[in-house]
Amino acid sequence: MKNTVRLFALFLLVGLLFVVAGCKEDEVIPTIIPEITEYNVLGNWADGGDAVYTIATNTAAELDFTYNKSTFPDAYLTSPEITEDLSIFKKLVITVEGTGTMYLKLETNDDTPAKMVGLNVTGIAGTYEWNLMAASAFLAKVDRVVIVAAPGKELSVGSISITSLMFETAVADGYIINDDFNNIPSNVNEYNGTDQIFDFNDKWESNDEGIYTITYEGVNTIVDYDKPAGMEWAFMKTQVQGTFTAFNYVVFIVEGTSGQKLLIKPNEYNDAESFIWLDGTEQELVLDLTELTLAEKNAITDFKVFIAAGLAPAEGQLTIKEAYMIDDYEFEQPVIEVNTYNGTDNTFGVEHWYDGGDLVYDIAKVGTDYIVDYEKLTTNLHWAFMYANLEGDFTNFAKLEFEMTGTLNKTVLLKVESPTGNKEVQFTFDGTKQVFTIDLSTMTPTQLADLNKVVMFAAPGGVGAGEFTIHSVTFKTSDYEIDTEWTSGDAGVYTFATGETTVITYNKIAGQEWSFTRNILDAVKVAGLNTLTLVVKGTAGKSILVKPNDSGALEQTIAFTDANPVTVTFTTETFVNIIIFAEPNVAPAAGSFEIVSATLSYVAPDFDPSLVVNFNEAWVANSATIYTITPGEDSTVVAYDKLAGNDWEWMRVQFDAKDVAGLNTLTLVVKGTAGKNILIKPNDSGALEEWVYFTDSEPVTVVVHAASFANVFIFGDAGIAPASGSFEILTATLSYVADFNATWEENDADTYEVVAGDTVVVNYTKGAGQEWVFLKNVINPNLLVGMNTFTIVLEGTAGKSVMVKVNNSVEQAVTFVADTPATLTFTLLEITSVIIFAEPGTPSVTGSFEIISAQASYVAPVVIFDPLAVLDLMTGWVENDLGTYAVVEGETVEITYTKAAGQEWIFVKNPFEVEAAMGMNTVNLVLQGTLDKQVLVKVNNSIEQWVTFTAEPTVVTIMADSITGLIIFAEGGTAPATGTFTILSAYLSYTENLQSTWEENDLGTYAFAGTGPVVVTYTKAAGQEWVFMKSMFDAAELTGMNTVTIVLEG
Repeated sequence: MKNTVRLFALFLLVGLLFVVAGCKEDEVIPTIIPEITEYNVLGNWADGGDAVYTIATNTAAELDFTYNKSTFPDAYLTSPEITEDLSIFKKLVITVEGTGTMYLKLETNDDTPAKMVGLNVTGIAGTYEWNLMAASAFLAKVDRVVIVAAPGKELSVGSISITSLMFETAVADGYIINDDFNNIPSNVNEYNGTDQIFDFNDKWESNDEGIYTITYEGVNTIVDYDKPAGMEWAFMKTQVQGTFTAFNYVVFIVEGTSGQKLLIKPNEYNDAESFIWLDGTEQELVLDLTELTLAEKNAITDFKVFIAAGLAPAEGQLTIKEAYMIDDYEFEQPVIEVNTYNGTDNTFGVEHWYDGGDLVYDIAKVGTDYIVDYEKLTTNLHWAFMYANLEGDFTNFAKLEFEMTGTLNKTVLLKVESPTGNKEVQFTFDGTKQVFTIDLSTMTPTQLADLNKVVMFAAPGGVGAGEFTIHSVTFKTSDYEIDTEWTSGDAGVYTFATGETTVITYNKIAGQEWSFTRNILDAVKVAGLNTLTLVVKGTAGKSILVKPNDSGALEQTIAFTDANPVTVTFTTETFVNIIIFAEPNVAPAAGSFEIVSATLSYVAPDFDPSLVVNFNEAWVANSATIYTITPGEDSTVVAYDKLAGNDWEWMRVQFDAKDVAGLNTLTLVVKGTAGKNILIKPNDSGALEEWVYFTDSEPVTVVVHAASFANVFIFGDAGIAPASGSFEILTATLSYVADFNATWEENDADTYEVVAGDTVVVNYTKGAGQEWVFLKNVINPNLLVGMNTFTIVLEGTAGKSVMVKVNNSVEQAVTFVADTPATLTFTLLEITSVIIFAEPGTPSVTGSFEIISAQASYVAPVVIFDPLAVLDLMTGWVENDLGTYAVVEGETVEITYTKAAGQEWIFVKNPFEVEAAMGMNTVNLVLQGTLDKQVLVKVNNSIEQWVTFTAEPTVVTIMADSITGLIIFAEGGTAPATGTFTILSAYLSYTENLQSTWEENDLGTYAFAGTGPVVVTYTKAAGQEWVFMKSMFDAAELTGMNTVTIVLEG
């Protein structure tokens, strides 16, 4: 019949063509047959006749139904008859959620056996792609699709929603299933949907063969267990199915071998797990489900029971007397006091300490101290802990100080926790009262705002017993008033009078021009502090040179002009010491100055939105015997070999918050073996995790957005053990994007309606004369500083169009294609505005479109380096200190300097754009000045060359891997001083260094030593008058160069 229909349609088409041709011989009207890429099976489904199914939604977008199988195990739902030929399709895409199970069958118009898959349906939507590439002959016969819910069962109830049932011509590439796939559990406790209590104390099974022996006596489940070494986390489970939204608690009544830890959890919901220590009597263990969402409750498919959790070998018996779910349950919960911070105090003490539940820590408060006795004697207690709960916003604090006394050589791990990231540090006791510090400045503001717990692990990761005392645990701000002593570099030159301030008196004799006073800082107290603020007073006309870390890059000269205090600040990653030279380079000299205050603090650095942090070489394995991580030049290769019990073994990168502050986008590009998977879990957060299922050898890109990143975990073959395999991480970066999608608004009233959600839906109504009304984005322009790329993803009605215009100058238009998102990318020097015109130039229209995403980011421009290019530096010279250098630019640059006392090291600089100098490695200067006067040329604040002027111009050539800075000191180290010098030529260029390319031509004649200057030793025998050495460079790299310069000394 189907063939007849196609033949009749062909006759109609041919007849139509003849009629058209007969109307007008010279006009040919082409017949366009649209390409078919998909076929939707949803819409107009029907019960098979047993009145088992109640259909709530039956549209082309969704099939939503409930079922009550009663006495009809094979009752079915059926699609409308399919008359199209499906042979061109390669897959069937199925998206389904709910509570229940189902067979999905493809049935034919003859006696060909149906093809079928079985699906377990949970409260979390799942998308399957049924691979039909090899089934084209079968698909040509398919005339309907059939669903059998709870196949083969009676008295079963459930609810299922299908939002995609689409045949497509594309090849399956998501979660691929094949014919006869079936993940329906066969041994499951089903909830009937009506009882107030769901009893599931049945159908238990051991996950690990031979570990748990399960029998039943009446209503009791008897479990005998024998766990050998290596099976610490072996478990048993029972499977459940149903709509569990009405239940808030799960209750287990148990009795088991004393001294063992019993842990139970639903699915992998670690936050809902609970445990008790068995004492040989009847006990209750209650799981609290109140924090789970309704979807998470409906997605519960099993309860896992770990007996002697984390311990092996272990043996004993457990009796489960009751196991049920219930709406409300009264049980005695321990009272846990929370340490609540008021948000304003400069310090905050932590009290109210509790054992973590393993009965390891005996905590007694004695006065203001807490005396802690602990006993960890078995392997499952390696990570037993004690804790104190927190509440409040701790972003004002920069450190957490622990004042403790413990037994000599015992260790303790101290940790602060938040849902978005943790910080931990291990310390060793020395038998005395000690202060241990956790530097909070490396955590993000989000993490500090969400801190909820302080945790201690005695003998972390091992067994042990002992005692320690907690004298205080205190959150403190970053400000640290330096309290270490000042000392004199030369005995007797500097003396000190300390009170509320420190007065330093000096008396330098000839030869002590550079004598100094120094303060060596306490590394523990200054950890994480990056800003030094120094307030000093001195005698008018005198000066001091302050040099933190003995670093010329940080030094500042303070010239006192009156008796008022002078404030200077210094910023660097870490401070080690402070050195002060009174009247530098002057002796004899005597006087005094006063240090009013010296404070170290942490100041967040300015955020660079163009920053991209590559962390692909920072991966660390939790267990080096399971993950082997090999960083390479282009990628990081990971191999893993997981044994039984290593289901959730991981590798990770832990970020330093100061290095990644402000970055909100994580990008990973990975490759793996088809059929394998990895789980990527940023911030150890289930809400951010992304599963990657490898289907071929092509790279997969994962992009995750979050307010901040503390870490990222990767699990190879997550949840599976034993398992082995490998994957490759091609890219691993953190970067910043500015999200536009929350700030759209109409420019003209009643023209554009913005409906916000996971995406933004825009409805528009344009009247007469409103051809060019538009939608605009009102994002804060401060968020766009440094951004050079705008990317927007749109979807709309087929045939309709929109135009996007950035900076009111660059525009792109798109005409929508059905069910196909369109991506537009704009690259500009900066981004200042974005507007959108729906159906531009057309009045009196209505419609809608969707903005899936709209983001601004920085993309580093591709720089093609020209080795022949030069960067001219004959303009742009400026003084660093006002009133010291006068610059006159023309064909040459004439520089006049006037340096007062204390200005020995002031300089003139050329702040060229570093990006413009990328690839260049040589500074070229030609200078002329007063006979015998000197200047110091300094490149990158590290490479120096002195120039003493003669009657002829002086050529200065300085090479470095890259050039980032250029400064000149006139008569460096001398003040007062005046004079003039001239820059005749100044430019940056690229020079190919041939020093590493020398080799001998004849064996045993020339030998080479050194990586800077190369020392050549030669030995020539009789007859070797013309043996030579040669430079074997890559000629292609020298294309365009015409000069070789060699400097020799012999």
